[in-house]
Amino acid sequence: MVVHAQTPLDSTRRQRLHEVNINANAPQQVFTGPAATQQISAQEIKELPTLQLSDALKYMSGVVVRDYGGTGGMKTVSVRGLGTQHTGVAYDDIALSDCQTGQIDLGKLSLENVASIALIVGLDDKLFVPARLYSYSSLLKINTINTIPVKPFSFRIGGTIGMYGLYGVQAGVTHKVRSKKRDDRFFYWNLSADFMRSKGNYPYTLHYGGANDSTSREIRKNAETMTLNTEFNAVWQIDKTQRFNVKLYYYNSARELPSATIFYYSDSHQKLWNQNAFGQVHYHKYFNDKWAYQANAKFNYDYTRYLDPDYLNAAGFLDNRYHQYESYLSNTALFTPISEKDSAKAIKKLQFALAQDVFYQEMTANSLEYERPGRFTSLTSLSALVSGKRWQVNANLLLTYVDNIIKENPDIEDYTHLSPSIGASVEWVRNLHLRGFYKNIFRMPTFNDLYYREVGNVNLKPEKTHQWNLGLVLKEAHLAAGRVTVSTTLDGYFNIVKDKIVAFPSHNLFSWTMLNYGKVYITGAELNTFWQYRISSRYILRLNGNVTYQKAVDRTDPNSKTYNHQIPYTPLWSGSASLSMQTPWITVTYALIGCDKRYALSQNIPANVVPGYIDQSITLSHDLDIKSSTLSLKLELLNIANEQYEIIRNYPMQGFGLRFKVVYSY
Repeated sequence: MVVHAQTPLDSTRRQRLHEVNINANAPQQVFTGPAATQQISAQEIKELPTLQLSDALKYMSGVVVRDYGGTGGMKTVSVRGLGTQHTGVAYDDIALSDCQTGQIDLGKLSLENVASIALIVGLDDKLFVPARLYSYSSLLKINTINTIPVKPFSFRIGGTIGMYGLYGVQAGVTHKVRSKKRDDRFFYWNLSADFMRSKGNYPYTLHYGGANDSTSREIRKNAETMTLNTEFNAVWQIDKTQRFNVKLYYYNSARELPSATIFYYSDSHQKLWNQNAFGQVHYHKYFNDKWAYQANAKFNYDYTRYLDPDYLNAAGFLDNRYHQYESYLSNTALFTPISEKDSAKAIKKLQFALAQDVFYQEMTANSLEYERPGRFTSLTSLSALVSGKRWQVNANLLLTYVDNIIKENPDIEDYTHLSPSIGASVEWVRNLHLRGFYKNIFRMPTFNDLYYREVGNVNLKPEKTHQWNLGLVLKEAHLAAGRVTVSTTLDGYFNIVKDKIVAFPSHNLFSWTMLNYGKVYITGAELNTFWQYRISSRYILRLNGNVTYQKAVDRTDPNSKTYNHQIPYTPLWSGSASLSMQTPWITVTYALIGCDKRYALSQNIPANVVPGYIDQSITLSHDLDIKSSTLSLKLELLNIANEQYEIIRNYPMQGFGLRFKVVYSY
């Protein structure tokens, strides 16, 4: 018998093998580098009760999401008590920005194209990034779906409906063209859109006093919202060493802003309009195994209009309009003298990265003291990573130069700051890693802090933060003959915020002064755990849980009434958990978010207490394969205990609700 490896007639004919997708449920990724890193994958987002990006972040430890209620309410995030302005948001490794307030409204970011969300506190293992990503105390990285498409053409269309007038439509199309001459050359693009509208008129109970006082049943008013997200991505793979990416983004929203629930008055007529458009390009080239280069450029435009027709001033209304512009350019060089494949015995990998970013921001508004303030910023970052078989050390030096440009005040001084950071991790015993880092970062005052007509102070200094972290990581311990997988991280941290920008009333309650006066000490601990029990090949039980202890106290003035008091809206204890059962027919997830009491103001007295809460939800989901397409179904039962609670005082969150989503993908 003769066995041929191939048919003789085909021995000289070239054949292309088509790509094959292999999907599997892998255990949750655990990071063993110096940074305290958490990640939520697209699959986990699908199983959790999530409508917006901010919903997913509530399942991360150390994160406080300030939610002003409803689908249209503003959503900002504070990490480890450092404040929302200290948390950067990167969209495919290029930072989002808001020079007006320094806060990124996460409610306007869609989840439709998200592949993963990572929260990084400390120094990331990835050095080949712009310098700007090192300029934040913590970084939220949003990675969109950028895997190479398998099909030449694919599309998806979906819809979402829910209680209280919620409905939405999602659509996307992708097209790929591969070179007939070179397998390493291809081009693909995708276009997606996400429209959502909600009345937000959910019921709530208004309490007029203590537990035994009277109550009334009210309906949330002036809460309608309409949003549109569109995004275009194009990727040109020139060859296996270089790639060129283009991203165009547009967001438009019209939102009614419900007022705080004040006794005997629930009417509100405030409105907010927002438009945001940006275009960004990315190019990278790997010259060889040692040298690589990348360039990024971006232009960002943002328009915001806030209208309050009932504002008590001379005009009888408040109509503020803000225009923001930013131009951004980044260059990064990566040098890898030692890599794992050619490493010496002691060092497996040695890398250096030098990044230079420059950007110019400008804003116009009818409520600013100056006509057209601008800011030029230069960031120079030098990073290093060295690792052995069981250890790793990261280090970074960030040099910042800031030039605030005001035509009416040309003598305003420039600002230069050097921020060092260092981190290390070591495998203590098998699967058990010890990690730690120190990071020094600051944030520049926002344009509102500096130039807002009623409160601005052009002499403000940046807030400076010092962060220390020490943690243990148990990575994927396998029990019960490999059927049980356990991963756990435990981190303790201490942060100091100096020159904290604080608003003080001056001659009346409508005129305030911004001063560098505050100091905050933050001590905390975070426990994250993941358990997976593979009952059989088709039945999997997963448990994700985290708990956070965080004591963030004011240490500004020992003679103050707020000295050593917990800072506003920072709970002492918080946590979340999700239990998911995956079967061939359906995946059922029970999710819980719990939060201790907080204080609405700086003084920790009973009158300022915002009670704690527990929010419980259930999600049912299933993917139905139909030939070469997939029909995804998801039903969410929200706040099943119908508990009324507030994240921000006098802004009640929604009680029990239902949402249903269906997506067809080809």
